[in-house]
Amino acid sequence: MNHISHNPNLDDFLPDSQIQSDLLYILWEQTSPEEIVDALPPGTLEIDDKYIEIPSNVKLEVIAKSYRQHNYESGFGDHYAALIAIGGVVSMTAGIPHPKYCYATLFYSSEKYLITSDFHSEMR
Repeated sequence: MNHISHNPNLDDFLPDSQIQSDLLYILWEQTSPEEIVDALPPGTLEIDDKYIEIPSNVKLEVIAKSYRQHNYESGFGDHYAALIAIGGVVSMTAGIPHPKYCYATLFYSSEKYLITSDFHSEMR
């Protein structure tokens, strides 16, 4: 795989290890049944109306990190985003990395708080 140079400020602010740790927490931490109705078992995702079971020792590869600045008031306002290949990158097609299982995007506030996550089958 070809890696390109990184922005050291972005890497210092939001290191890959923190992103990977946050994603593992999302995938594997259980909450009580009272907190979530119809919750999927830990490590299970529903994507495109299909269930995907993610192994506990899954490789998480950070594909991209970005800062998103908005000139108008919007949902998250200015924020950071990280795109992760769950299962690692297994192939590249026309410059697009393809994960073994799926993609995850994690969204962070400017204070580095995790806002939300999104799981998807196509790169966004």
